[in-house]
Amino acid sequence: MLLLPLLYSTLLLLVPVSASPDLLPSPAYNTSLLWGPYRPNVRFGIRPRVPQSLFMGIMWYNFDVGHKSRGIELPQPTDRQYGSHITDLRHTCENDSIQASGYGWTAYDPRVGGTQLIPDPTNKINITTEFVKISEGQNRGNWGARVKVTPREDAPPGLRTAMVFYVGMEGMENCSTCRLGATEGRTTQRDDHAVRKTVFWTKHPQLGISEIHLLIPKHEFAAVKSLNVTEDVLWQSKGLYVELLKDNAIFKDGQLVLPNELGKGNAHFVQMVFSGPFEAEIIYNSHESTMEMTPLDITTEMEKAVDSFQTRFGYVFPPTSPFDTEAHQEFGQSALSNLFGGLGYFHGDLQVDGVDPIENDERESNFWEKLEEARKQAEPKTLGPYELFAHTPSRMQFPRGFLWDEGFHLLLKLPWDADSALDILQSWLALMDSDGWIAREQTLGPELRHQPPGEHQEQSQAIANPPTLFWVVSQFIDILTGKVEYSGHESKYLEQPDQSDALLRRMYPLLKRHYEWFRRTQSADVEAHSIPRASLSEGYRWRGRTPNGNLASGLDDYPRAEPPDPTELHLDALCWVGVMARILTQIAEYLERDSDIPTYQTHLKAITHNIEVIHWSEQHNQYCDTRVYDDTHDYYCPKGYIALWPLITGFLGPNHPHLNASLNLIRDATILWTDYGVRSLSPDHPAYMTAGNYWRSPIWVNINYMILSSLHRLGTTPGPLKIRCRAIYRELRYNLITNAFRNYQASHSVWEQYDAETGQGQQTQGFAGWSALVVRIMAMPTLEGDDREGVRERFLGAVQDAKERRGVSLSAVCVVLLLGACLYRGRRRVGGLVRRVVRRWGGGSSRGRREVGG
Repeated sequence: MLLLPLLYSTLLLLVPVSASPDLLPSPAYNTSLLWGPYRPNVRFGIRPRVPQSLFMGIMWYNFDVGHKSRGIELPQPTDRQYGSHITDLRHTCENDSIQASGYGWTAYDPRVGGTQLIPDPTNKINITTEFVKISEGQNRGNWGARVKVTPREDAPPGLRTAMVFYVGMEGMENCSTCRLGATEGRTTQRDDHAVRKTVFWTKHPQLGISEIHLLIPKHEFAAVKSLNVTEDVLWQSKGLYVELLKDNAIFKDGQLVLPNELGKGNAHFVQMVFSGPFEAEIIYNSHESTMEMTPLDITTEMEKAVDSFQTRFGYVFPPTSPFDTEAHQEFGQSALSNLFGGLGYFHGDLQVDGVDPIENDERESNFWEKLEEARKQAEPKTLGPYELFAHTPSRMQFPRGFLWDEGFHLLLKLPWDADSALDILQSWLALMDSDGWIAREQTLGPELRHQPPGEHQEQSQAIANPPTLFWVVSQFIDILTGKVEYSGHESKYLEQPDQSDALLRRMYPLLKRHYEWFRRTQSADVEAHSIPRASLSEGYRWRGRTPNGNLASGLDDYPRAEPPDPTELHLDALCWVGVMARILTQIAEYLERDSDIPTYQTHLKAITHNIEVIHWSEQHNQYCDTRVYDDTHDYYCPKGYIALWPLITGFLGPNHPHLNASLNLIRDATILWTDYGVRSLSPDHPAYMTAGNYWRSPIWVNINYMILSSLHRLGTTPGPLKIRCRAIYRELRYNLITNAFRNYQASHSVWEQYDAETGQGQQTQGFAGWSALVVRIMAMPTLEGDDREGVRERFLGAVQDAKERRGVSLSAVCVVLLLGACLYRGRRRVGGLVRRVVRRWGGGSSRGRREVGG
């Protein structure tokens, strides 16, 4: 029996492995990011960033309770119906008692690893997972994982838990050199003889030859079942295990367990049954590595990983007052760890609806009905296969890549690990088609398509999404040029200017292509609005609009004019085009593409002009979406996030005439201001808190972050409203973080959104996507200190405020202010005059009294 592992590994070595560099991961796939818990949809799932390769994970359940069918003990082990009714079998991230308990990573850096806590009140256990890596230059490196199970305080005596470790290899049907097999491991002098070892031997063209060791205590029960399944069901690990119990289980010690049948196959399941606390270790060793990973290495490297994470957090995101406490630091580390822990590698095909975007350009009335009919008639298409390395907004609800979310995610990743952030950015840009389109939601492969509703599975090639990825490039250039300090991981792009220049030269044409696609496909009919001063080339409308819905904009159910109309001009879409034009100008200047700069500047000038002449409503004193209604240019003006878009995308400078009106929207408690953050819609709107109430009142961290960033910019730039911006900034920052922190203390989670009336976290718990921006907000400057301002700024601020008041004479206000200013400027002379008068009057009286008294 001891000769089997040696024999099997020898046979593997006899099969040649291609070492061709073109088959290996690109340099961006450097070894420290090759492996990871890159299956965020499961509680603990590991895979490399290599398509059609290895994947593995764990499942567990209460062994005594789990083998009951709807709560009834099965009298005969031959009854095969129990298999489909295993209760509380944990595998994927779901809305269960684990979710409610606030599970997640407590310290995790994708470069080195970290630790995760999974409380399971239903199964009466707590699980801790640890994952660490040892990297060796450009070879594959090794990694180790440890799973520790501890009964909870309310666990019954003798609690038995079943844990399942599984490993599979994709693509073996079409890979003649791929191998995966399981054997009983040999015990060597260095091994703990109280440990049972199961060895999985693997061979893959890109990963080479490797061994996976599963180490568990010998006194516990364990059985390994090896099998071959078809590729279409290989990913269904939970279902396969249930079917194994249903069709292959044997009766042992009063329970049904798997038979111990080891061998070759593309899927292997290890069933472990234990009482009380339990610990298992999974170790991956590549034959190309010079240092073998050991259980001791997991312990030592884990300590290093946690320490380095906490230290780096203090360098990169140090919380500032009043959030510079240990409790707030723990809050921030948890939020950041869970954003990083949601990083996943996905591969597979992408389904699109097959509708021709040119034939269905949504320029007729009731276009959404015609488009829906076209979708029914069209034959869906499959594109790809693609690969994507991306963060996920939520491991439970949204365990896949979302285009506009990723820009927010990378605002946190870039200062922490620039090369990793740029790696992810390149992965997204690689999805772009020849026209410039990137799908807004990436449901790659059958495993991802298994979860979301049907309407989110097929993508439309006419649908855009806010281009937040452009921000990442802009901030990277700011780091390169020294405008922003960088204190994250070592970066080859920052240490080697030729590498950063080459990267920007590769990305620039793709960003330019996406910009041109957006301008072309989301263009709108400005001419129909008959505004003589407007630029006819700069108006945009999100495609894919439906009654009460606009997924493309990212603000799904935020109120728009109803019914949808082909003459609509969407303010936020125009602003996003302006953001792209501004950043492309920045890139072109950096790369010295002088011939491109005038084009972007012309676009940007026209966009800035149209924001004012098309979207500003004097009547409503705010920015608005517009449409043609009764042959007239008409404004649709909900008081909410969209009205702030020119401010939060950088189009309102410190002296802008409409800045104060935007600040009024933010700070008015009857409109958007709350004690918990800026809400998405004013209570005076009929849609407030109606229907799904997704973007119809709740407080969103990402938009509040954009507001705070703009207030910080304006609060640190001379202008008449500088002091007001600083004051709102401080108060909003305090309110937002205080509320998010209060919710974290109660639930150990950040939330997708927060209730506008109570501040309570709602929708998705554990939404560690853009809600993790609380980390950057806590690290923002306090802007405390000297708020004194000059007379000129006070005067201009008062004039600005007076212009917007109703029923107050501006000329009268100006006269009063001018007199006040003159008095202030001449205060010393006036003061001296008054003192002389007083002394003269007072002196005369005194003399008179003395004379009388004499």
